[in-house]
Amino acid sequence: MKADDIDAFRKDGVKAFNVLLPELMSNLLHNLPGIAYRCKNDSKWTMLFLSEGCYSLTGYYPSELLYNSERSYDDIIYEEDRDLVRNAVNEGVKKRCQFQIRYRIVDRQMGVRWVWEQGNAVYDENGNPFFLDGFIADINAIKRTEDELEQSARLLSELNVMKDKFFATIAHDLQNPIYAIISLSDFVYQNVNSFKTNELVDFIRQINSSAQSAHTLLENLLDRARSQTGKIRVQNQRLNMANLIDECIDVYRAHANGKNISIVKDIPDDLYVHSDPQLLSTIFRNLISNAIKFSFTHTEVHISAGKEGAKVFVQIRDHGIGISRSNVPKLFKIDGDYRNLGTANESGTGLGLILVRDFLNHLNGDIEVSSIPNTGSTFWVWLRE
Repeated sequence: MKADDIDAFRKDGVKAFNVLLPELMSNLLHNLPGIAYRCKNDSKWTMLFLSEGCYSLTGYYPSELLYNSERSYDDIIYEEDRDLVRNAVNEGVKKRCQFQIRYRIVDRQMGVRWVWEQGNAVYDENGNPFFLDGFIADINAIKRTEDELEQSARLLSELNVMKDKFFATIAHDLQNPIYAIISLSDFVYQNVNSFKTNELVDFIRQINSSAQSAHTLLENLLDRARSQTGKIRVQNQRLNMANLIDECIDVYRAHANGKNISIVKDIPDDLYVHSDPQLLSTIFRNLISNAIKFSFTHTEVHISAGKEGAKVFVQIRDHGIGISRSNVPKLFKIDGDYRNLGTANESGTGLGLILVRDFLNHLNGDIEVSSIPNTGSTFWVWLRE
């Protein structure tokens, strides 16, 4: 190709590009996933140009916002973010640099959306900011993901703190009964010939009580682990409520007798519930154990049940130390920092009530608490029939 031909081709190419440039720019702006804009640097960001992406982002057609014909762009900026936007733009204009900012807008459907904006000022011959040119993109999905990640990180941090605290508490509470078993059994072993039969029986009872405490704690730990790792499998069957409660009472009858506490049961023989027997037993064993633990000596624990609509309720009421209203919400939280010794100095981790709540969630049940300090507490368990 000769030099003259190359020059002619170049000239024709430039002419063709100049002819196609408006169409090219129109297509680019039409397909842009966001808003390209030019506006005045005034109090309302008066829009002089808006690309077609304006509608998909804001719900408003460009014609509705241009020259503030129906609304100004400032109107759709989330009210609490307007000062933030203006300060960022003013800073960029003042320093003659590009500004970038993330803020919220309110779309036509009154939905709040997060956007990212980047732009810069166009100055006149005297150096005054005349226009603002820029681009606005939808980052709502990105912001939602960021918030979820931030929440997950915060939750993970809280769980780590709770885990450390939980294991420290468990270690402390296991130490007490284990130490009692070791020290008492060793003492009896070393001096067995010097004790009377009734003294030996008392020592054996104390050793048994400590072993029961350790066993209950370990059972609750295993149940909690099953619940947290998703290994709970609900196996519903038709259960007689009176028989189920009787079995739970039998586990703690010796403990109640030792404190001279009577357990009064008022449950109809024909009351049935469709539920998981293992989960329900764990729920009521924990509640009955707590009722006895926190009851004053020579009192009664009342257990009643019945139907209300399509639900079965079980009420467990004690006469004991009670709980203040401010502490009731802490009962079902592992980080609730609420622990009390029983009326006979029985210890506990508070894990039992957390299991009660977890297992009731698996059963689509519910629990309510009413309590008066130094008077007693009442727990209601609600189950589907």
